[in-house]
Amino acid sequence: MGKEVLIVGSGFMGTSMAHAIKDYNISCLETHETFLATLKKLNIYKNIFSDVSDVEGEFSLVIICTRQKDVLDHISYFSSKFPESLITDISSSKTFLQGIKLPSNFISSHPICGSHKIGPEDAETDLFEGKEVIIIDSPHHKNLLKLKSFWNSLGAKTSIMSFSEHDKNYAFLSHFPHLFSFIYKKILDEEGIDYEKFSGDSLKEILRLSEANEGLWSEIFLDNEENLKLIKQKLKNKLL
Repeated sequence: MGKEVLIVGSGFMGTSMAHAIKDYNISCLETHETFLATLKKLNIYKNIFSDVSDVEGEFSLVIICTRQKDVLDHISYFSSKFPESLITDISSSKTFLQGIKLPSNFISSHPICGSHKIGPEDAETDLFEGKEVIIIDSPHHKNLLKLKSFWNSLGAKTSIMSFSEHDKNYAFLSHFPHLFSFIYKKILDEEGIDYEKFSGDSLKEILRLSEANEGLWSEIFLDNEENLKLIKQKLKNKLL
């Protein structure tokens, strides 16, 4: 793989990735004005683009680290603009990518190391070290190996799954636990129960998930709705 990487969206995840990437020239596209000011101070990028139309260069890898609602537009734009580049995303659910014709130079990823943190100022240099990254299976074996090699270079482990296998697994492992945490915290607030004062560490650990960005997680819940309904029904059956 070549030495030029473009990160699209340099918030917490994108900037953590930039810190972790070794032996590459890294550029980023970031449109958030507050984030841009922080990124310029960090001095980790060869180029910082603030508008998609300004992005120029030859990139071996383009990593889309934006909100899920913007991912498809970025896949379409960058796969066309850079047809020789390998394109990936880091979205937490993949249903929105199913049933559509994806570019041959796109393979989806999901690093299992998210956080409630949002901005580049909170980025962690070793975020991916020892973590699992799910790569969605692709018939383009050469690109699959390139993507696996990239994630391994950040210290991550990799596993291959299909779109549907990924979304079922992570509905159980991540999405439903987050949904429960958001809902349960709202119930406690409505009941006026002082969980900060009276609860133990176990409840606080459950409620910690509700510190995540609610707008971002709403997109995930809606995208993986069918699997979440399945879990809800299974829980209902167990409780009856």
